[in-house]
Amino acid sequence: MTLIFAHRGARLAAPENTEVAFQLAGELGADGIELDVRLSADGVAVIHHDPHLVDGREVHALELRALPHSVPTLHAGLDACGSLTVNIELKNSRYDPAYDSDLAVVHRVIEELDTRVDDPSRWLVSSFDLETLNEFHRLRPEIPTAFLTSRKPEPGLSLAVEHSHSAWHPRWEDLTPELLLAAHDLGIRVNVWTCNEPDDLERLINWGVDAVITDAPDVARSVRDRLR
Repeated sequence: MTLIFAHRGARLAAPENTEVAFQLAGELGADGIELDVRLSADGVAVIHHDPHLVDGREVHALELRALPHSVPTLHAGLDACGSLTVNIELKNSRYDPAYDSDLAVVHRVIEELDTRVDDPSRWLVSSFDLETLNEFHRLRPEIPTAFLTSRKPEPGLSLAVEHSHSAWHPRWEDLTPELLLAAHDLGIRVNVWTCNEPDDLERLINWGVDAVITDAPDVARSVRDRLR
């Protein structure tokens, strides 16, 4: 069965990457939550997609106490996800003003997950930055990891295999049935991002993708239920 991951929570119905959006995603039928993690100036793992706030201030330059209350810590965000599976995207791009070659975000996320008694399979850690993802996998190989790609899909799949990641996250537009079959033959799960339209969701589910990451979990759930 194709799983449904709410992209930054139920972001069409609530502010993205907030506790409310995570809670609402579960109510709308999502199987899991996708959220983004970066560090504040004082080294706290917080949930925010962009490197800067809407007012232009950079997240990594502000201590936790200076961030808006709408920006949750990873601890609070995971609590808000309840028992759902959580895809934690590590934000540490080389094109990001907050890029950290010491990969501190990896260690802060591990520290948080280590405080929890959940089965490691509840978590899925992803990143566009291969070095960051590889470091997480080296330190916590029992937690599934996924390589995110936004360009040519074939090299992304090859790198996921080469570095022993359990999943590959291509843009949904980049996936073909042939690539999906190749990934599955190699034992790699394929979770596509970010698909919202019913016709596209139906096609991907019929192909047999492992998960769709979507802004509209209620729409995806309706499509999946209809195809059963």
